[in-house]
Amino acid sequence: MATTAGQPLYPLALDQLLEYRARLLQRLESQPGEFAAVMAAIPAEQRRQRRDAQGRTPHLIAAHVRDLEARAFLPRVQRILAEDRPVLTPFSHHDWSAADYDPGESMDAILAEWSRARGELLALARPLDSAGWSRAGFHPPSGNRTLQWWAERAYAHASEHLSALRAAA
Repeated sequence: MATTAGQPLYPLALDQLLEYRARLLQRLESQPGEFAAVMAAIPAEQRRQRRDAQGRTPHLIAAHVRDLEARAFLPRVQRILAEDRPVLTPFSHHDWSAADYDPGESMDAILAEWSRARGELLALARPLDSAGWSRAGFHPPSGNRTLQWWAERAYAHASEHLSALRAAA
């Protein structure tokens, strides 16, 4: 049996995994507030001005992050918990949210909806045991992906856009 400092290695690895998941949940919880703070630092009249190389405005980016959370990440987590190994709907690209984009929508409404969807994801993930975090669904472009992977993806996606907005602010 593998050991470290006289203790079985497996419990140490499990402790590290549980600590990682707890930190992931904390980071997921803090993101909507961080995003709102960055948006608050951008003058309202500049939120609809072009800011990045793709021509996306901070307003459009916020709507995109909200849309992916509410329409892709959260529904996938819900299906993974409700069904055994579901086949998850792929999106060929992320421009699908642009078709429904409303440049007149208030930033408060966008941030509130994102916070609501993220809160729902957190409410589903917090009580999970290791088996729950390891439940998986098949995503045609990506293959079998665990609930943990989807939580990490939700965090990474928002982080990527948050970093870009911070750099532009």
